[in-house]
This record gives sequence, C-alpha cells and structure tokens, in this order.
Amino acid sequence: MASSGNIRLCTGQQMPTVAMRAWLLTAETMRTAIDIGYRHIDIAQNYDNEDKLGQVLEEQIEAGKLSRKDVFITTKLSPIAYAPEHVRRETEKSLKRLRTDYIDLYLMHFPVSLSDEGIDNDPPTRFPTYENGTLKTTFVDHMLTWKEMEKLVDDGLVKAIGLTNFTMKQTQRIYTEARIKPANVQIEIHAWFPQYDLVEFCLKRGISVTAYGPTGSPDIPDCIKMGPPVPPLLNEPLLKEIAGRHKKTPSQVLLRNLIQRGIAVIPKCVAEEEMMQNLQVFDFQLTEDEMLEIKGLNKELRIFVFKMFGKQNFRHPYFPWPELIDQCEI
Repeated sequence: MASSGNIRLCTGQQMPTVAMRAWLLTAETMRTAIDIGYRHIDIAQNYDNEDKLGQVLEEQIEAGKLSRKDVFITTKLSPIAYAPEHVRRETEKSLKRLRTDYIDLYLMHFPVSLSDEGIDNDPPTRFPTYENGTLKTTFVDHMLTWKEMEKLVDDGLVKAIGLTNFTMKQTQRIYTEARIKPANVQIEIHAWFPQYDLVEFCLKRGISVTAYGPTGSPDIPDCIKMGPPVPPLLNEPLLKEIAGRHKKTPSQVLLRNLIQRGIAVIPKCVAEEEMMQNLQVFDFQLTEDEMLEIKGLNKELRIFVFKMFGKQNFRHPYFPWPELIDQCEI
C-alpha cells in the first residue's frame, strides 16, 4: 500500500502529506515504515539516527524496491550548528549519513541557537548543558543562518528550506528578509492546540505547514512536555464518536481533520498496525459539522514546551514562548 496525497511546495516539489516521524525510531522500524508505503520521512540531526535511515534507504534502493526520487526526506539543522561557519559542514555530514546527494526539505530545528562547544565530538554534543541541567544557549541571528541555507539551495545540496517551532513574528522576519522564502513551517498542531492564526498566516504566503504531535503525543519525555499531566487527547469522547461514524480510529480522525485544513502531518508510532492506519486517511471525509465539532475542542494547550531550556532561557530573546516560563522547574 502506498501513501497518497501530496502538498505542493512553493518550490514546485510534491511533499507527501503523511510522513513518518523518525524521532527515537530504529532502523528496523524505519524499514517497516518504508515497506508499508511511507514515502516521506521526517528526521533531524538532533535525533541521531540519520545514519540508520541512510542505511535503510541504500538497502531498499540497491534491492530495486524504490529509487531516491521516490522518497521525500525532511531533516533539520541542529541548533548547535547555526553559526554561519558550521552550516555547510554539518549539512554535508547529514548528506553523508543519509547516503544521498540532496535533502528534499531542510529546516532550522528551533529558534534558539545552542553552544557549539561539542560540535566536533563523536558523536556531537547536541544538547550542551550547565551543571543544573539547563541548555547552554548562544545568540546567532536567524538571518545569518538562513543566508547560509540559501547557499545550500543554490548549490543543489538542498531542494527547499524552512523553519521549525518559529513564531509568527519570527517567521514573518525570515519571509520578509529572505532571498529564498521558507517553503515549510513545522509546528505543534492538534485539536487542543490548532494554531489557526499561524496556519492561516503561512498558507496565505505560500508557506506549507506540517503538524508534529498531531494526535497529542502522550508518550513524549518529561523534559519536553508541559507541566500538569492531562489525559490523552485520543480519549476525547467526541473523537471516539466521530471515529465510530466513519469506522475509523480517533487518531485517523485527528489526522484527517488536519489534512482537510491543508496541513501535512507527521505522527509518530512504532506498531505496524498503527503505521498502516495513519496512511489510511484518504478514503473518508469529515463533514463541515464534524470539522466545527473538532474546532470546539480547542484548549490553547501546548504540549511541547521544551522545559529543558530552563527558566533563564525562556527569557532568551529568541525563545518562542516566554509566557510559559512558569511551567519550568529550573
């Protein structure tokens, strides 16, 4: 079974609407996802498994199961590599790990740059910390990094560039000042946190939007998620009711809701049955009333807060959500 449904980027590329999020995934799980039919893999330097994806893709290509152009690879530049002198070198390392000549979509992973003190370690120190466990940040201007990423597009190493976890104001600055406009913004979006304003802002400017955490991510680590625990989004009675009407799962309903809003989705799962279900979201349609019902679930509840930055970094001029500082313990 192959995934269907694409979103056209401003570059003209066709990006598969449903991707497999490779965060914490093993080579075996990624191999299974590709065998099932996933043709968009979302990965990152910070996930430290680009080499595993590269191995799997090389095996599949050599076996004649697919060609490089059949797979859309999104990866992300680590915040330890935002200084201009690091961008190309770290990108070339990603290309080597992925065993490919180009990256389809390359994103800045977070608005705040981190110390590069361990960038040459093997493996690199992706999350340099102070003694209290909070991250060591720096102050690299976004546009300095972006201009280097534009050069990667010029030279064919990267097909499209974009942003992850950037606010509307930060995105607006890149869009206004950039020579090559952002092709994609990847942000947390789900029924409790639909981000209508930011999505509308991007789509009106031809910037595609990808939702991470589209089903509520009940299994994310404590250092990333919000403070007070909440029941899983998938337990919402309304979602179960709508799922029953369509003979689908609540997860499929959540993904379909976002797809109908014109948003790409990158659900994370490891069970083969769930992987298959996440691709089976193009054979039904939510009604306008059902879309409105799901809209009514909005709690403006951000789940991914990235508490490991610590209170002092919530005051960093580039930290995207300073208003959430009270959810940090340190």
